[in-house]
Amino acid sequence: MRTPITARTVETLLNAALGNQMAVARYEGLCVGDSMQTVTGVAVCYAPTVSILRQAIASRQNLIIAREHPFYLHGGPFYAYTSESLLREDPVIGVGPGNSDRDMYVVDGLAGDPVVTAKRKMILDAGLVIYRYGAAWDEDRPAAQSAALARALGFTVSPEQEGRRRRCVVCDVEAGMTIATLMTIARTQLKSGAARVVGNGGAMVRRPAVLAGESDPREALAEMLSDPLIDCVITGAGGISDEVDGSIAYFRDVLATGRRIVMLTVGYGPSHEPGVREMADALRMMLPDLNVNYVPSGDPSWIA
Repeated sequence: MRTPITARTVETLLNAALGNQMAVARYEGLCVGDSMQTVTGVAVCYAPTVSILRQAIASRQNLIIAREHPFYLHGGPFYAYTSESLLREDPVIGVGPGNSDRDMYVVDGLAGDPVVTAKRKMILDAGLVIYRYGAAWDEDRPAAQSAALARALGFTVSPEQEGRRRRCVVCDVEAGMTIATLMTIARTQLKSGAARVVGNGGAMVRRPAVLAGESDPREALAEMLSDPLIDCVITGAGGISDEVDGSIAYFRDVLATGRRIVMLTVGYGPSHEPGVREMADALRMMLPDLNVNYVPSGDPSWIA
């Protein structure tokens, strides 16, 4: 008879497989649930939304491993929790008199929020355990998310590019393709209705730089644009519905200097989905005794 595997055991196995990255990755680990719960199945997703959680419950997958936090937090974990090799910082929750999950009370602006309250009750009632597992993965494989996005768009990623300690990857398209064709591919392959172009809509792409997630102008765009041969930047964030981080303004100023380059933004979530799918494949190899499934979150927005 197979020995039951707990959520804490899974965390220990993954931490060991990634070279103890949890020791340096902040805001990771248990977000909600009992870490000693026996795992019946693992659902790997980008965002643990209510819809995703309902799918997991229906499929008897009680351990959720996600890139994003179930309670929409970025500055710290939901529970004060100590994991192997890492003491959680900036706890935003206090422990109640019973020292249990249900006795904990929410602080840091979430107290009394009806969505958080209902979602948390749903999670605990169903016996789910949710881990946030993004920074540790990125620390171990900085280019993995971008390389997966590039492959999803049909590009070939060299081992040298994927092995570099940076977030973006640069690809070469020998025959070239128009940015319009690339946008169609992005919308189809990523199921993203929010793909948008900044720059010349008729541009020909031959050397794209691909960056999943956000595109901070100083740390990300400036580095990519230091290669004068790059003629296209494909990224997740940077002005999908508004000016999030200055990327669009920065890029427009680059265009104003006369550089012939174009940007394709595909949406933050859709840009990460290919990487989450590949992460699920890797976790399946790391956890051979468990049923591990990738569950797509879908594009959260659309443009008429």
